[in-house]
Amino acid sequence: MSREEKSTSNTEELSKKLDQIIHRLDLLERLIMERPEYEGLAAAVQLTRVGIGMYGEPLKIASRLKNAEKYLRQKEIAQDDISRCVIQALAVKGAMNISAITRQVAAMRGKASRRIVRGRVEKLVKQGTLLKTQERIPTYQLIEETGQ
Repeated sequence: MSREEKSTSNTEELSKKLDQIIHRLDLLERLIMERPEYEGLAAAVQLTRVGIGMYGEPLKIASRLKNAEKYLRQKEIAQDDISRCVIQALAVKGAMNISAITRQVAAMRGKASRRIVRGRVEKLVKQGTLLKTQERIPTYQLIEETGQ
C-alpha cells in the first residue's frame, strides 16, 4: 500500500470513528434529556460535541484537498490558472456558488471575471470534475474520485 493510499485510508478511518462518536453522543444526549436527574450533564455532552466537531472539519478539508490533488495533476487543468484556482477553492472551502467561487479565484489571482470563471466551471462540469447541484442558486463541488 502506497503512502498516499495509507493517508487516504487513515483519513477515512478517522472520519468514520468521529461519526461513531457523534452518534454515541447523540444517544447520550437523548438519555440525559429523558432523565431530569442527569440534566447537569447536558452541557458537558454539548461541549464534547463541539470539540469533536473541530476535528471533523479539518478532516473534511484534508479529504477534499487529497481529491483535488488528483485533478490538479491533469495536464489540461494544470496549464489553466483559473481552473486550477477553482479546484483549489472548492477543495478548501467546499461547495460554493459562482459568486463565491469568483471571489475566491479573485483572492488567489488578484483579479477574476465572473463570466470567465463561470465558463471554466461549466467546462469542469462537462469534463466530470465538478458536480452542479440543482438548486435555485446552484452550487458546485468536486466530484469524489474513488479507487485511485
